[in-house]
Formats: sequence, structure tokens, C-alpha cells
Amino acid sequence: MSSLPENYQSLPAVEKLELLWQRVGAAPYPADALPTKPPGGFARRKVFTVRHNRGSFEHIGDEMPPGRAKLVHAFGAVAVVRLEITDEHPYTGLFATGGRALMRTSDASGGAVFTPTHALKFLIDGRPSVNVFANQAVHHPPQDYDLFSRHYANALPAPNRPDTKLVAWAFQRTADALGGKRLYAVYLPLHNAAEVRADGAEEPAPVVPDRIELHPTGELHLSPTPSPDWRSELGALAPEVTLFDVRLAGAIDEPAVAVGRLVLERPFVASRYGDESLFFQHDVGPR
Repeated sequence: MSSLPENYQSLPAVEKLELLWQRVGAAPYPADALPTKPPGGFARRKVFTVRHNRGSFEHIGDEMPPGRAKLVHAFGAVAVVRLEITDEHPYTGLFATGGRALMRTSDASGGAVFTPTHALKFLIDGRPSVNVFANQAVHHPPQDYDLFSRHYANALPAPNRPDTKLVAWAFQRTADALGGKRLYAVYLPLHNAAEVRADGAEEPAPVVPDRIELHPTGELHLSPTPSPDWRSELGALAPEVTLFDVRLAGAIDEPAVAVGRLVLERPFVASRYGDESLFFQHDVGPR
């Protein structure tokens, strides 16, 4: 059962963000007891099924549906950030207005291969949230735990590991079942984000970027080793630091151009609510 009020979706974005943030920060993990054991292989087998993956696309809400667990991206840390648009470009919706969001940085594998990813939940006045995802854009040394040593994107080359190949295949089958299209081997669409502004106004003629890229500024670095834990290091970052420069591209064969930046407003927190309750709906993309 949801812990959020019945009228939650109709609230202003600022109120929804505060309700979620209160829950994220209410019971952080102790610094010396951060969880590290990912779900086992038997439980994770569900991520290769259309039935399970449909929930990632079809559930509307900011909390996990009853009985659903995070089988990938199990461990992470959540912060409040804002997208600041600083350069002119043709794209619409949140890419034009910017906005405030919860950002969850997580390890997609939770195992021996460190695979950092980012999910952004933009809260919208009177409407469901809009979620944007970015995975590491190039294959990276598996033991490098400095998540600011690489850049991230929603559209990626074909995976080269058997497990990631299977996940990509499963998501492709799910998108097909829902009538969506995939433009890349691994593609997390941006259509929802281009169709609505932060104040809830719909765009009459959306202009959708094909790709978003998050590039480190070169000013932030974490330890390249597993100790100290990367979640603790994220929690030590000071507010108002620029986490990433943001770039957008209109097509697969176009370079991404600078449009803005992602700024930390409230420090990262690792908590059970962020790991077990906070939900990020996926965009099925063009139909």
C-alpha cells in the first residue's frame, strides 16, 4: 500500500518532492551498515520476462507497486537536483524549462562489476512524474568505482556481456508488446520529458531529443576503489555543486550539444525507502 496521500498526484510539484524527500531521509542506513548483497540469480530471473518488465512501463506512481522488488539497481543513493537550461536548443518540455528532480544513482549489477546508473524523477504540478534514465555510455573498467570518471546516456551501443544482452533483449520484447519502438540497441526514450513542462502544461508540438548525455565536469571524483563506499562519498558532496553537464542530440548520427547542467540541491542519502520503495516509471517511447 502506498504511503502517499490519496490526492498526491494532484498536488503541486514542490509538495510532492517534499513528501518523497521526507521519506527518503527519514531512516538512512547507518554508514557502517550499507547493504551490499544483491538479489540472487533465482529472484533476478524475472527481469528476463515480459510479464515482469511490463510493470516498469505500465505502473503509474512514485512508489513501488505492492509485491514488486528492485531486482536490478538494488542499491543506491538519492538526492534532490535541478536541471538548469543554459543554452538555446529546439527541444521542448522539461528540456526547455528545466526542473527539480529526485536523482537516484545506483549500481545496476550490485556485484563484482560496478555499473553505475542514474535515474531522474521530475515532479510535475498536478500530473504524474516524468522519469529520465542514463547508463554508462561506454564499457568501462569493471573495478573503477569513480562514477565521475565516465559519461552517461539514455542510448547506448549494443551490450557485450551475456547478462546485459539478455536484459536488453527482454526490454525489447516488452517494448514490442506495448507497441513501442527502439531506436538503439539499448534505448531509454525521452518522449515523456519533451511532452510536458515543469508546471504541467502540455507541449502542443513536442520536439524530442533522441539522446541525453550526462558528462562529468572534471571537478568531482570519487575513490576508484570499493572502499570507502561510493554511496558514502556521494553523501559528502556539498550542495550547489554541478554534478554533470547536460548535452542533447536530435538523432543517432548527430553529436550531442551542451544545453545545461545538473546541480545538487540536497545531499545524497542512502536509505531503505530509496532502495525499496521509490519507483521510476520507464517511457515506452514512440509508437
